[in-house]
Order: sequence, then C-alpha cells, then structure tokens
Amino acid sequence: MTGNEPAGLEELLDEHCASISALTRHLREVILTARPELTERVYRGWPGLGFHHPSRGCIAAVFPGADCVSVGFEHGADLPDPHGLLEGTGKRLRYLRFKPDDSAPTHEHLIEYLDLATA
Repeated sequence: MTGNEPAGLEELLDEHCASISALTRHLREVILTARPELTERVYRGWPGLGFHHPSRGCIAAVFPGADCVSVGFEHGADLPDPHGLLEGTGKRLRYLRFKPDDSAPTHEHLIEYLDLATA
C-alpha cells in the first residue's frame, strides 16, 4: 500500500465484492506510485476516490462498480486518446474501465493517461 488510506475508503469498498475492492486498491496504488504529488479524497456522493493535482485540481477519480472499476478523467474529453481506450460521451469526463480478470487497458496505459492529464 502507498501511504495511509483516506477516510471513508473502507466504507466505500465494503459495498463491493472482494475482487472489485482489491482492484480498486491496486489501481489506487498504481496512481499514487506514478504520481506521488497527487492527494486523494473519498467522495461518498459520487461514490468514488478522487485524485487532486497541486496545480490542476481534480484530475481523476476511481469508481468501483458491480463488475469493473472505472478511472474517470475530469477533463478526459480534452485529452488525446492515443490508444482509443477512453470511454464516454459527456462534455468533460472520459473513463478507462478495468475488470478484475482483464488485461486491457493496462497499468501502463493508466500511467500514460495520468501523464496526459497532468501535462
């Protein structure tokens, strides 16, 4: 684990099966290892775990779901999508969706999109 868990993470993950909880924790670790300058906060209303950049504000959030974990990018509609992996049609948000037993997108893709979001 990277650092202390934010308040409310356990409660957020208690609502999900073990594989989704484990994947959420893993993606959190990937994000914080790749971008240690980010801070995090659980948002019960979304419900998800938001990541904030010191100068760009909220850049991404992890949303555990019933069968996948989505990593949403706050300004994803403005991001380049070099691998065609971003999902969504809203005005701002785009998502990468991870499944417990799936290999695409990869963690390397996640890090690349984080780099694009913080550029």
